[in-house]
Amino acid sequence: MELSLEQYETLLKLVYMGDWVISTLQAKDRSEDEPDTDSRFADVVRHVFAQADHAGLGNIVQIDQNNGEPYLTREFEEESGLVDILEDYEDEVFWQALIERLAHRDFLRHYGETAISQMAIEERIEKETPFHDKWAQEFHENGLENIKI
Repeated sequence: MELSLEQYETLLKLVYMGDWVISTLQAKDRSEDEPDTDSRFADVVRHVFAQADHAGLGNIVQIDQNNGEPYLTREFEEESGLVDILEDYEDEVFWQALIERLAHRDFLRHYGETAISQMAIEERIEKETPFHDKWAQEFHENGLENIKI
């Protein structure tokens, strides 16, 4: 595969972000002493990062002296905006998941599982949307300020 320097740098960023998402999920689903059962992702990350020097981007990928694993430099992560992109992504996922879960909870409480199971998908969407809109507006206006347990 032939890539320009700019395209390869973009590929490094994409691979880094994809690895970050996969690693987060794997860490969540795996106990500390359980090995990584799916190394396909890590193998691709290693391969793409290891080729950076040949592509002329060795200055943004370093090799860990302890384990030989390639990684993006902290400076590149920060300067390229990767940290900001991932923080924005986390923030967006948090709010969307919170809205969806609370809306669905309220929808279930209001109509009940039996009634909902008998609704066509279009009716479910139509009737759940107001609950979604209510929570979206609440969090847009107040963030977590009004959330109490």
